[in-house]
Amino acid sequence: MKKLTLLVVLLGGVWFLFRSCSGPTEISSPPPPAITRPEPPKAVTLNSVFPKGSDEFKLTFTQEKEGFAQAEWSKGSTKLATIAITDTNTNPSARDKFREASKKLAGYPAAAVGSQGTAVLVADRFQVQVRSTSPAFSAADRDALVAKCNLQALAGK
Repeated sequence: MKKLTLLVVLLGGVWFLFRSCSGPTEISSPPPPAITRPEPPKAVTLNSVFPKGSDEFKLTFTQEKEGFAQAEWSKGSTKLATIAITDTNTNPSARDKFREASKKLAGYPAAAVGSQGTAVLVADRFQVQVRSTSPAFSAADRDALVAKCNLQALAGK
C-alpha cells in the first residue's frame, strides 16, 4: 500500500512539474477599447450651414458626400464663387494652414487659400472655404460670404 501511495504521489508530482514547465500560460485580458472617431456629419447637415439664396443671389448645390458639401454662389447667370465645407477629420493636414492664422472671420481662424480663396476653421474640425470664380468677386466679398454661413451651427452651438 505504501508503494502504491508513493507511486501516486510521484506521478502527481511529475504531472505537476510537467505542467509548470510547459511554458507560460496565456492569460487572456480584455482587448483594448476601440478608438472611435466621431462620425462625419451627413451632407444634408452640412447643407444647412450654407448661406440662404435671395432674389439677387442663388445657391446651387453641386456636390454632396459624407463629410463634404459644395455649392455655387451666383448672381443672375454669373457664377461668383464656390463654397465648400469639409470635415478635416479625414484630412488633418488641412488644419495646418490655420495654426499661424492672425486673421479671424466671425470669430474663427481664417487663412488665404491661393489668390482666389478664403477659408475658416470651425471647431478645429470643419473647413469652410469660399473660392472666387469671377474676377468681380473680391476678398472682401469672400469674407462676407463666409460670414453668411451658419458657422455657429457647424460649431455645435
